[in-house]
Amino acid sequence: MEIGRKLRLLRAERGWTKSSAARAAGIPISSYRNYEKESLNRKLPAKSALKLCKAFGVSLEYLLDDSRDYPPDPMKERTVKVETEPTAEPRSDKTKTRARQGVHVRNPAGSNGINVVGHVAAGDTDIVFGDAGLPIGGSIDEPLERLPDVADKDAYGLIVSGDSMLPGYPEGTKVVVCPSENVRSGDVVICRLTSTGKVYIKEIAFSSRMVILKSHNATAYEPMAASREDISFCHKVVWAKRP
Repeated sequence: MEIGRKLRLLRAERGWTKSSAARAAGIPISSYRNYEKESLNRKLPAKSALKLCKAFGVSLEYLLDDSRDYPPDPMKERTVKVETEPTAEPRSDKTKTRARQGVHVRNPAGSNGINVVGHVAAGDTDIVFGDAGLPIGGSIDEPLERLPDVADKDAYGLIVSGDSMLPGYPEGTKVVVCPSENVRSGDVVICRLTSTGKVYIKEIAFSSRMVILKSHNATAYEPMAASREDISFCHKVVWAKRP
C-alpha cells in the first residue's frame, strides 16, 4: 500500500483532520497534504518520516514499505503509544480495536456530523470497507453537517476525485452517501463489483438481469455492464457540495 493511502487511513483511524495530523507531527500543513496525495517514499524527508511515525505510532519500516498493508500489525508495526491530541475527539481502546478488526465505526457519541471517509473516482478509492459493505474509520476531513432529511445512521461522506463524473461532480465535490436508501435507475451511487474488487461512483440503470454503470463524462469513459449478482454493495448518493 502506498504511503499516501497509509497516512489517510491512519489519520481516519484517529478521527483527525489533515490540520490536526500536521500539528500532531509538527510539520507544515502544506507538506502534510502533499504526503497524502501519492507515494512519496523516495521524496519524503527523513525528519518528516520520523515525525509522522511518532505521531501515528507506527514503525518507519511500516510507513515506507509499500508491501505492508493496513492496518499495521499491532505487535510488529506499532512502536509508540501516542495519545490523541487534545483538539481531537478522544476514542476508547475498544473503539480503536473495533476499527482495526473491520467493524464500522461511527462518529463519537454526541457528534451528529457525517464522516468524510475517503476519496472515490472511476474504480479507484482509498476507503476501507468492512464485510458489511460499510466504511471503516473516522473522518479524513472536517465532518459534514447532517442535513435534516438524512436520517441514515450509517450515512458517510466522500470526496470525488478525477473527471469521470464531470460536469456535475467535478474533482473535490463532497457527497453524502446513504446505504439504507432505495436505489433506482438514474441514481448516482457508490458501488463495488465483486469481479473487479473496485469501488466506483457511477450513475446506475437496471435491466431485467443486468446493471449498467455510466460515467457522466461519457466521452472519456465507456458504460460498464455487470450482472446483478456482481454488485457487492450499492449505496445512493443523496447530496453533493461542489468546490
